[in-house]
Amino acid sequence: MKRLYMYFLIMLFVPFILGMGSMTGDDSPDKIPVTEKKFSATFVDQMDVVTRCTEVSIEGKTFVEGVKGEGTYTIPFEKIKSVGFFLKDGKLKGLVLLRNNNRDELILNKDYKVYGRTSYGTFQIGILDLRKMIMGE
Repeated sequence: MKRLYMYFLIMLFVPFILGMGSMTGDDSPDKIPVTEKKFSATFVDQMDVVTRCTEVSIEGKTFVEGVKGEGTYTIPFEKIKSVGFFLKDGKLKGLVLLRNNNRDELILNKDYKVYGRTSYGTFQIGILDLRKMIMGE
């Protein structure tokens, strides 16, 4: 009978013990998403702090994704010169300046994170905390 109780206790706590390894999460500050293509960018946050990065991605993707009207649009980094971010009516808007000098405005997901690598370590910031993203040449 004692063995049976011990078995049930072990089975009860195994999921908790195994799950503890994930408590560090995938947002570890020393890791950034690996992308197929490598892009560089300069970020300016809401406090005007400038950070230059390589291996840039938004949620591990190399495009800006947003909504315009009823559609969802994606604009690849290769076509982007810069993106200005601003909050309006509770929505995060991205004013995208394309390399051909056309402009487009998208409503962006406020929960996204931007990742990159600096000369001294990794970089991650909530997209809501950015003022501008200037793509490298």
